[in-house]
Amino acid sequence: MQLPIPSLTRLRPAVASGAGAAIAIAACLFTAGTLLAHDFWIVPNAFWVAPESPIQIRGQTGVRFPASVSAVAAARVVEARMITAEGSEALSGFTQAGTSLLVSHRPRRSGQYVIAFALAPRTTRQSAEGFSRYLALEGAADLVERYSRQGLLPRDSISMRSTKFAKTIVEVGSRGPRAFSTLAGHPLEIAPMSDPGLMRPAAPALFRVLFRGRPLADAHIHAGPERATGDSTPDLSLKTDASGVVRVNIDRDGLWNLRAGHAVPSTAGSGADWDVYWGTFVFRAGPQQGAVLLPEAAPMNDSAAVAATVASYHRALAAGDSAAALSLLAGDAIILESGGMETREEYRGHHLPGDIAFSRAVPSTSGATRVVVSGDIAWATTSSITVGQFNGRPVNSAGVELMVLSKSAGAAGGAWRIRAIHWSSRRRAP
Repeated sequence: MQLPIPSLTRLRPAVASGAGAAIAIAACLFTAGTLLAHDFWIVPNAFWVAPESPIQIRGQTGVRFPASVSAVAAARVVEARMITAEGSEALSGFTQAGTSLLVSHRPRRSGQYVIAFALAPRTTRQSAEGFSRYLALEGAADLVERYSRQGLLPRDSISMRSTKFAKTIVEVGSRGPRAFSTLAGHPLEIAPMSDPGLMRPAAPALFRVLFRGRPLADAHIHAGPERATGDSTPDLSLKTDASGVVRVNIDRDGLWNLRAGHAVPSTAGSGADWDVYWGTFVFRAGPQQGAVLLPEAAPMNDSAAVAATVASYHRALAAGDSAAALSLLAGDAIILESGGMETREEYRGHHLPGDIAFSRAVPSTSGATRVVVSGDIAWATTSSITVGQFNGRPVNSAGVELMVLSKSAGAAGGAWRIRAIHWSSRRRAP
């Protein structure tokens, strides 16, 4: 019987003063078999480019985001793709530039691109003591104690296979289809639940962590921005909820990263005793164009503003913020669902609490939101797959959503509000 190990929190050894402390730390790392993992990130030189313009993507390996201490060999890259809402294209022609892995590409079509890398696994052999120490160094000291108490820790030497995955998102042109919710299919994957291009400081952002396509509960996540040299502020240490969702409070514009790890006993015939997976996700918060931030006053085009309103509504449901969700509905909004129709006030007291509970309990993977704007009216359509459990019952459904929005001329720049929502779903075959 396989017993999955919960996610590993990434702990970095504290900086100590004095030669004795430095020697002690070095000895600890050495006796751990030098297994303390370096993170692997992919960082583009720009998060917005025009179609047919070159974009350079760097693979960075290190312990302080986003600095790189060594270049990953090109031969270790087993997957490198730019994924859109309509398909994907492979990246090739890797080189090494100093301590970075480097690849260049010219995306042809406008749209949002998810860039996904996967590195070939590496297998090492460890003593039982070394394996326990490795788990402790990576932040799982409580698991060492628990599995030791239950007699489940290995007693002999073991082999451990480690695999790294990395993702980021760039924008090409404007008004292209959104792809932020499109999954790369990595065994361990961090996926944004709202458009990273629309994330702003002082607004929480929701991400979902998936392991083998299913939400990973109680996963330890570290999140933080790029920091100035000498800034030793630790990253946020967070945990996913029962739906694999983690809430990250964005407190500044600029480059951000999330990282997570997860370990499980290997399957039979895999050639290793344990599999350890690492995943990272890099994004830029705040308005941007090329490598230079746009002024805060730069207006958002109508299509992006409509998509942002739709995303904000779902983010409010997932966060359990009923006031925020209602603030996005016009006073005369109607909600159509399951053959019924409710006004905004009826929805407040009837279906809204249930929609919040369902959204927080059951993970849903959405396709790209397609927006059509006609003057001050717009409609947005989204498809989704929802799999999980709610109130003890299994859920496996395909759904579609239609939102009709209108622009309020009195608001600065014209605020978009939801006038009607229509939800429809059907059960999927197992």
